[in-house]
Parts: sequence; C-alpha cells; structure tokens
Amino acid sequence: MKKLLSIFLLSIMSFSLISGCNGNSPTPNSSVQLPDFPSTPDDGRPSWEHDNEPFSITWYVNTSWFNWTSNGTDVVSKVLKEKTGVSIKFITPVTDNGELLATMIASDNLPDVVSIQAWYPQITQLASQGYLYALDDLIDKWAPSFRNHIQQDVWDWFKQADGKTYGVPNFTYSKKYLEQDEQMQPNGAILVREDWYYEVESQGIDMTTPSGFIEGAKYIKNKYSNSIPIQLDNFDLEGNPSINWLAQYFAIPFEKDDGSYQYPVLHPRYLEMLEFLNEAYRNDLISDANFSANTEQVKRNLATGNVFISMATPQDFSQSFYSSLNKGIKYIPLVLRNKDGDAPVLQDIRGMGFLLSMITKNASRPDKIIKVFEYLYSEEGQRLVAFGQEGDSWEWANEEKTKIKWTDKYLKDLDNDNVGQYGLYQMNLLMNTVYIDKLKPLEGMTDVDIYINNLKRPLTPYSYDYTPNFLKPVKPDADDPEFFNKYFKVSTKENNITQTWAQYLPEIIRSKSKEQVKTNYDAAIKDLKRRGLDEVVAFYDRSYQLNKKILGIDTGWPPFKDNYQEPSTGPNGDFSYWEGATYERPN
Repeated sequence: MKKLLSIFLLSIMSFSLISGCNGNSPTPNSSVQLPDFPSTPDDGRPSWEHDNEPFSITWYVNTSWFNWTSNGTDVVSKVLKEKTGVSIKFITPVTDNGELLATMIASDNLPDVVSIQAWYPQITQLASQGYLYALDDLIDKWAPSFRNHIQQDVWDWFKQADGKTYGVPNFTYSKKYLEQDEQMQPNGAILVREDWYYEVESQGIDMTTPSGFIEGAKYIKNKYSNSIPIQLDNFDLEGNPSINWLAQYFAIPFEKDDGSYQYPVLHPRYLEMLEFLNEAYRNDLISDANFSANTEQVKRNLATGNVFISMATPQDFSQSFYSSLNKGIKYIPLVLRNKDGDAPVLQDIRGMGFLLSMITKNASRPDKIIKVFEYLYSEEGQRLVAFGQEGDSWEWANEEKTKIKWTDKYLKDLDNDNVGQYGLYQMNLLMNTVYIDKLKPLEGMTDVDIYINNLKRPLTPYSYDYTPNFLKPVKPDADDPEFFNKYFKVSTKENNITQTWAQYLPEIIRSKSKEQVKTNYDAAIKDLKRRGLDEVVAFYDRSYQLNKKILGIDTGWPPFKDNYQEPSTGPNGDFSYWEGATYERPN
C-alpha cells in the first residue's frame, strides 16, 4: 500500500486545487439531498426482493488491473441481474497514476459508483464535500434489511466525522465471523526447506534462536555448494518486506508502555535485528546479489528449490513454491525468536479492506444501487460471487450450513477446465473474505493447492490482529479546516523519510562489523530526525490513539494485554492447523 503513497499524494494536491477553484464542486460540509423515490417497507424481506426491475449503472474501479471479463454472460452476473435488476458497466484507468479520478472529480463527473483504495484520504474529502451519499441515509429509506448484514466493526472503522459511513470495503476480516479469541494465519512467514532443515536439526542445532539460525544456515552453505542460505525479498524505494516480517519475529512492538505509538525503527530490538542480519551477511549467508535483485530474480531463486531459508512473503511467490514442489522440494515454517527468547508476534491476514465502494451524488437511482450493495454484502450474495448458484455449482455440506461442497457438475467442469462460465471470484468489490474462507470446500483442491494453502498455517498461534497499527489518515476535526493541508505536509515528510531509510538499510546490513552497524544506524536516525521524523511520529500517534478508540481497546500490542499468554509449539509451529491434509514428517 505504501508504494502508492506518491500517487495519492499527487491526487490530494490535485483534489485540493479542484475543491478550491471549481465553482461547480460541492461546498464543504454540504449535505446531499435524497431523491424522492418511494421508501422501501421494513417488512422482514430483503430489500432487493422489493424491486428487481432492470436498470444500468456505471462503476469506476480505481485500479488498472480490475477486469471482470465474463460480466453479462457468466452465472454470477446473470443471477445478480435476476435478483436486483442491475447491469454494470465498469470503468478502469489505463495507468495507476490517479489522473482519471482527479479529472472526474474536477469536472464533477463521477459515475454512479466509485471504488477507491480504502486508505486514500480522498474518501474523507469526497464525503465531507458532498460528493457521496451516506450509506446510512440510503439504508434507512430504501434498504432497511441491510442493517441485518452490517459487520459493525468494519462499519465503525469507516465512519466519518459526521458519524456516518459512506462506503463498503472488500477483502475485510470482520470479527462478526470469528469465534471469540479465534486467530487467523499470519501475513508473512519464514520458511525453511524441509529436508535440509531436518538435516540441520539432526546435528543438534536449534534454529529457533538467532545464533542457531546462523549456525544452521552456515551448515547448509558449507555442505551444499549450490545452496542459497537466506533469500530476502527484493529491496526497493520503500525498504524490504522481509525485514518487516523479521521485525515481527523479533517481537518489535508498535506501542510503548504508556500506550503511545512506537515507531518500530526507533526500538532497541530493531538495532538487534539489523545486527543479526549483518552477521548473516558477513558470513556470506545473504549474497550481495540479493540487494540488487528484482522480484523476478527472487522468484527464480525460490523456484529452483536451492533456497534454504525464505523470508519472502509466501503468497507473493506461490508459483515459485509450486515449481520447487514439482522438484520434490517442500518448505515448512520456522519459529524464530529474539535473543531474549520472546515468542514472535506476527501480523495476521486481517485487513480493513482494499477498495471502498461508494455511491456518488451523480447516481440517478441510489434507491436501487443500495439494494445491489445489500445483496452483494449479504451472505447470499457472498456465496454467489465466490461459489456460484446453489444447486448448480455447490450445495450445503451440513445441516448447520457452515460448510459447502462442490456439485459433481462443477467438479466435472473443473476437471475439463471449463469453470469460466461461472464467473467465480470476479465480482470481488464487496467480497467478505473471512466469511468465504470459512465456507470454502476443500474437495476439488489438488495436493499442490492444499500444500500452498497450508504453508503459513502452523504459525497461527503466533498470529495477532495488527489493526490498531493501520495508521490510516485520522478523521479531520470539525473545527480544523486545515487538516488536509497538514496531512499532506506530514505525509510528504513521511514519504521522504521512508525512502531515505530504504537507502540506508542495505548500507547498514552490509556494514563491515557489528560496531559499524551501530554507527551507521545512528547516522541514519539522525538524518531521519532532521527530515521531520519526530513530527511524523507525533502525527502517527494521533492516528494510533484514534484507531484504538474506534476498536474499543486500551492496548494494541498483544503482549501488553492482560490476557496475553505466550504460545508454546514445536520449532515449526503447530501442524494441527493444516486444512484438508495431515502433515507427515519425512523419514
């Protein structure tokens, strides 16, 4: 997400200029009047059952790669039209530079529906300046049954300063569908080549400690000349994802003892982690080539199976792990701890959305569109977009209706590579990931699919909700008209700081000695502070405190919570979390 920062900063600037000089643009804090269509009765039926007369809308998706190629011909789009009457024409930008969105705003020519990255501050601007309908108002008048489907934690996350919500996100993980204290699999993971790991273990080396980790990697390096002991993700202008995941293994907190925000790079354990990476580099366990490698080169390395330890984000390189598996090479997770023996605190896959879909004031039939939103947001709609039509491609697998199974017809089409007709997972703009994941059938998955699906699952006991640390733009104060100007200035500084730190990072890791690591680190922090780091951290703390308030919590960092209990598993996690198969250790 941070890689798109410069794009939306440009859009903020453009939007601010547009709002200030375009006489046709809505004025700040204007209220959007609802058109005079008949209200929908609250009679217990879903709102879409009251009106499914055909109508058409235009829907803008603010990413160039969205493409529902079978829209209008597949099962999902046909059933969606049958249920709600809607036919959808999608618009997407040619390039992801923000220009098309800015142009539509400038000309006050937004289409009926827009889907914009959920963390973009333009969302707050569009809402506060009268470009959007508040969903709460539309629901009250035309979709009262929508209230039965709302995921309140997600809904509250996107509330604006007026207490109303203006959009529905996709790819969220609402706690509405989680059992109490249920944990999800982590986002990132350290993986080790299975056969080489067990060979290291047979030598009495404990790779869950920093020293044992280094020792194990050295053992493999010395024994197998073609091995790549440690593979990091690629370095870019924003840093390196592998180092973000490693910081979580080292249990580097994002909160201080007093509840304020902790900038991870400033924590003493971050320096400890950099010293660990430097030791690995000085022992030739991380190659110089890794610091200039691009994503494709990392993919090729992983695909060979010659990598012993992968710190790259597993889901970003799934095809590479497929390729290595075809060579008979498997990977399993590793529970690395810091020098104090603290358990990892890994970020789970929970998110508060990728794209936020909103109904604009230019929509001619908001009364109908909100019904479409309700259908897609409902459990029935979720099942349709992910699995197709009940009785056609799937049916319930138990009386409790908590699991489904594919029909013989669908499995036959799957075998014949003829499933495009269903249109599954294409209309994902309001997709509720956690509900779908809980329902999904495992039959029809190949052994390879099951293996990839389970790569990170044994680390689930160490996985926690990082939502408080999602430092989205804080909501503007009602009496602070300069908020966006302030936000733009701070965000510009933060972008500069991030890119500056990314330049220092390879230099620090490749220091000639442990002592030089500290010297280079101190010089980098001094430079960051000169560029405004303290101001950025203060702004982030404001956002962090707001996040905790929205989430209804006093403490964000899991080990600081009263009910925290450190997990205890084997060195590779808990394989009972595997789905659809049982892990068997090789002989």
